[in-house]
Amino acid sequence: MWKAKWPGSVHDARIYRESNLSNRLQRGEFDGLLLGDRGYPCQPRLLTPYPDPEPGPQQNFNRAHCRTRARVEMTIGLL
Repeated sequence: MWKAKWPGSVHDARIYRESNLSNRLQRGEFDGLLLGDRGYPCQPRLLTPYPDPEPGPQQNFNRAHCRTRARVEMTIGLL
């Protein structure tokens, strides 16, 4: 039987940080990137939006990041 490791209210970033997936990404066992919201720390394999983007490339990145995350979340919701 599966048992929850984190009872109650725990931030997603903490659960990710201590997860097997996070550890495996840090060791380079997967080739790819994850997109996280502002609640996650920016890491080499976990991309987050710029907190105070400058006009131009940083704002463009944040827009693309937001659109991509929204599409992924909608797809997961459909599944």
